[in-house]
This record gives sequence, structure tokens and C-alpha cells, in this order.
Amino acid sequence: MKKRMFRCSAVKVTDLAGVLGRPDPKCGYSGYIPNFGLSITFIVFLLLPANLFAFGGKKYDPTTLVYPSFLHTMGIRKATKLHLMIYTGNKVKVKNPQGLAVVRLNSWEDPKDENDDDEVTGYGINSGMNVIVYNKSMSSLGFYGLKAVGERKLNNPTAVAANELGDVYVADTGNHRIVRFFNPKSNLNFIRAIGGKGSLPGRFESPRGLVMDSSHMLYIADTGNHRIQIIRPDDQLHLWFGHQGVKDGELWHPTGIAVTNGRGRWSYYKDRFIVLTDLDGTRIQKFNLEGEFIKAVRLQDFGFENGELLYMAIDYYCNIWVTDFANHCIHKFDRNLNYLTSFGRKGGGKKEFFEPRGIAIYKRFGQVFIVEKEAAQYYWVGTDILNLNSNWLSDKGVVELSFTLTEPTFIMLQVEGKGLKKRTIFEKKKYFTGPRTIYLDGNWNVVAGSRIESFHPNGTAGHLKIDAIARGKYKFKIKVESTYSSYKFFSKEVETEVVVN
Repeated sequence: MKKRMFRCSAVKVTDLAGVLGRPDPKCGYSGYIPNFGLSITFIVFLLLPANLFAFGGKKYDPTTLVYPSFLHTMGIRKATKLHLMIYTGNKVKVKNPQGLAVVRLNSWEDPKDENDDDEVTGYGINSGMNVIVYNKSMSSLGFYGLKAVGERKLNNPTAVAANELGDVYVADTGNHRIVRFFNPKSNLNFIRAIGGKGSLPGRFESPRGLVMDSSHMLYIADTGNHRIQIIRPDDQLHLWFGHQGVKDGELWHPTGIAVTNGRGRWSYYKDRFIVLTDLDGTRIQKFNLEGEFIKAVRLQDFGFENGELLYMAIDYYCNIWVTDFANHCIHKFDRNLNYLTSFGRKGGGKKEFFEPRGIAIYKRFGQVFIVEKEAAQYYWVGTDILNLNSNWLSDKGVVELSFTLTEPTFIMLQVEGKGLKKRTIFEKKKYFTGPRTIYLDGNWNVVAGSRIESFHPNGTAGHLKIDAIARGKYKFKIKVESTYSSYKFFSKEVETEVVVN
């Protein structure tokens, strides 16, 4: 079977996710069950939209997120208002969609079926109709709110959170309360309302964000009261924190919120922190679970003059993802709130968004769901290599390769040049997120950065002599692959050259 190849000057992307199968639940991040037919490659090629390329022939194809396999989605990677209209006979329309949550329900587990572990239940808020949309199965939808009255009727809901037990919580913003539901398997049932309008602890003023941790504690962005309230599984107040103000460490109308408590099975670092958006969608702040301030970043800190940061999610590696309503993109930060990249741009084409809102990540397989103005998109976590630079450090006698990774990544590095056949220096070596540097000596061995200062090509006093690199031009090829479900289905290759003289 031919691979799909996208070429752009010194970049090549191999994307088999469009034609292969689903992640193998036995293998988690690194194994897959390939289900494919010989004709699918041809079909997918014919369906590639022209807007994959920007004007002037320059390719637009960021790979921080990549599309899932064709057979995993049957080619439907974006659900639009047309899909919903057809499915419901025009009874439910997309009207101001907001928050999103995804979870693998325990009640869906089938011990005899090892291939269904990536089948999740999603809950989406259709705020303009006061409706919760969810999937009752992998082929049917359910709706809460169409006929609700009295206490059970929602008013301008925004955020939703859910766990594997079937508990579902909704920020019922217009009613100044939190509403608890239960989904035993395929039906969403009203349980009770929590709180009500007020400023006392346990009461709310237009709450707009909430999230659950792996211990089923509920973290609520009590927007109008400029605070965070934490509710126990018995729906009683655990603690609250927040002091109204615009200084870092203070809160001003918090909205989006995400949390990791260090106890989740699918958490690489077992970090414990809360992140939130506030200050009219221009700031992200990080706190510990007791509400103590850690760090803040503002839009201007990572190159954006304006924006509207809304919803948040945390992935397996504790990277932080934030939707930007005004800039039509998703910002990604590492676990220490260092900016990595922004994914997407304004538009209706591939890897483009119109006013993205809710975002949810199923951490086990890196499945990413994003709600926008009139649609919802589905991705897998991929990886991208940015800011690639190469230098000959003549005073040290080594070649330096520097780049930034948007995700922990498996890397293969090759070199070739005059008198040197293509040589693989290493393959499938894991590098972590953020800026990375590789140093190479005359034998094309990787040298630790901590040893570079002791090197000199001539071995002068106080320095170590290293094997010289022959003069000439060398070409380096770097192939990157994600550690998530896109591994083996997606890779990206970049090239750079160095002249040694």
C-alpha cells in the first residue's frame, strides 16, 4: 500500500492515519491494529481539499494535532450543524455551543472486546437551546433539556464535567447554580441542583467553568464572585480560594478551568495543579490544589496583542491546551506554563476553526475534541518540530542542532555528505517537549551538552581533544513521531544543512 506523502521544501509529512485503523488498547500509546483496504488510499487522495495549501503554493499543515484514521471515523472528522439538523429532523439546531467533556464509561466496558477502549461518551453544551447533547452509543445521540421544566430546566449553561462512574455536572450559568446528572449507560438523568445565587461559600454568581479530577472532586470557576470553589463527591463544599483583583495571583472573572491531581492512571508526571483563564480571557494562571499561586502568563507574553481565552484541557503529559475564541486557534503550553505553539487559524478548511470554544482530551489515547461556532472537530495528538537551526561550532569542533518540540517525541536522526553515505545516528529516541539541542562529534556520536565547554578541536590546555569532522557540507534529516495513537500512522521529516570549514 502506498503511503500518503506531503512535501514542502525541507519538510515531509507521512500521514497513514487517514488510511489505517484504530489504536490497540493492549498497547496504549505504541501499538495498533491496522485495518485498511487497498482502495482507501486512492479515495482519501481524491478527497484532499485544495485549501490544504495557502495562496502562493505554501503548504499549511501543522502537525501538533493530526487527523485520526479513516476507518476509525469513516472519514467524518468534523460534525457540522448540517449533520445535527439531518439527524434530528431539524428539531435541534447548533446555537452557541460551549463546553465539552469526554469520558470512557465503566458501564460501557466489555471484557470480551479488547478493541472498544477508545469508544468514549461525549457531552456537549448547546447553550442557546439550553440543551446537553451526548452520545447514547457509538451510533445514536441523546438530548437533555428539550422538554425540561421547573427546577430541571437549564438557563444558558456553559461548562460540563463528567467521570467514568456516570456522574455529570453542568455549570447552569443563568440560574447561578451547578446541576448534577447521572448517566448509567445511555440516558442522562437529573439528580439535583447545587447552590444558587449568592456570594456566601457554596453559592454562585454566573459560574462559567468546571472540571472534575480523578478523585471526583469538582472544581468550579465561580465567575461573578471572582473565586474557585471545590466540591466533594457528596456535593458539599471542600474549600474555596480567590481574591478579587487584576494582579497575578488574584482572580478577575475566572472562566475556563482544568486540573490534574496526581492520582489519575493516565498521567505521566503525576502533577498536582489547577490552571484557569481569567482577566476577560487575556490571562492564564496556575495554582496548587490548595489555591496557592504558582505562575501566570498573559496573551502578550506569547505574542498575541488581543484574544479571548475560553476553555482548557490537560493531556497525558500534563501539557495545557487553551481555546482562543478571538484568534480562532488552540494555544498549547507545557506543564510549567511555558508556551509551545498555537494550532489552527481562521477558516472552514483542514485544521482551521471558527471561534473555538470547548475542548476535551481522552488522555489514554490522546483523542482531542474541539467545539467551534457551528461544528465539532476530532483529532489525535501529534507532534511538530519547530525553529530548526543547525550550526558548526568551530571553537568546539561539534555540530549543533537545535529545535522545539510541541510534544514528547520519538526521533530518528540521519546524516549524509560528501564521502559519507547516509548514516542513521539514532532512531526512536524519545525527546521531551520544549527547546532541545543535539551536539555531534566527528564520529557522529551524540555529546552531552554539559561536556561541550571542555571540548576543543585541537585539545588545547585545559580542554579535551575530540575527533575532527571532515570539511564539507552535511545534510541532516530528522524524523519525528508522536507517542500517542498517531504513532506509526504519522511522521514528519525535516532537513537542514551544515557547512564544516
